[in-house]
Amino acid sequence: MPKSILVMTDVNETNNCSLKKALEIAGPLGTEIEAVRFIKANSAEQADSVDLDSHSEALAASVQEVFADYQYKELIKSQVVVTDDIVKWVSDYCQEIDFDLVVKAGHRSETLFHTPCDWELTRSLEVPVLIASQQKWRNKHVVLAAIDPTAKDEVHRQLNDAILTWTKKWAEKFDCTIHVVYSLPVSNILRELDIIDVEEYARKHRGEGVEKLTELLNGYDLPDVNLHVAAGAPERTIPHCANELKAELVIMGSKGKSGLPGVLFGNVAEKVIHHLRTDSLIIESRK
Repeated sequence: MPKSILVMTDVNETNNCSLKKALEIAGPLGTEIEAVRFIKANSAEQADSVDLDSHSEALAASVQEVFADYQYKELIKSQVVVTDDIVKWVSDYCQEIDFDLVVKAGHRSETLFHTPCDWELTRSLEVPVLIASQQKWRNKHVVLAAIDPTAKDEVHRQLNDAILTWTKKWAEKFDCTIHVVYSLPVSNILRELDIIDVEEYARKHRGEGVEKLTELLNGYDLPDVNLHVAAGAPERTIPHCANELKAELVIMGSKGKSGLPGVLFGNVAEKVIHHLRTDSLIIESRK
């Protein structure tokens, strides 16, 4: 589990969402935490005009309120950063400090020509990013991991390994129920033309899917794992499965696209997150 967490906050964040989620993760672990509040500035003049003292005091008060009962207060630091490129600052800082996890509140305001900070972070960082929702975890929360047991290329095989490694760590440290889902690929054209019934297709191939999942999971010693086989596009099947299970956390990989392809097409993980209302732990492929 993470020993050092970077928590990204901003002045518009609702109810200290990212700080509260970091506390839920760090509470049982005695983890080091650094909270950074970002002030977006588009020019040097704007940066000079920011009242850093008032923002620093506000952040310190939020940290004190959220972590009032945290046993390891001496492990918490905070700072306010004024920058016109939040993603670059975080990327550079993570390389300098070597954080194990980045936590931030989710923002879902994408348009064609504006890529949200969520997407940019998952494309730019090798550190896993937990995009937090307002949802609180139950005492025994549900974790859903999404993998592809048929992956042949090294990038996707490494992603499977990273996803299952994080899932195992989560199971070891928290009282949670683990579920793993595999989405059988189905042609969009066949599905949209009603040539194929995806539910029937999933039922028909469930045995084959479970066999592949079981084979992949053998080396990870996950306790009491529940296996699910769905059919169709992952951006539909994973949120549906998470909703049916009332999952608090979805763990999945991302093979990020950058530049214009990333803006126009995104990737599967980004499409999944758009439909989720849970926490999402995104693990980027190490290219």
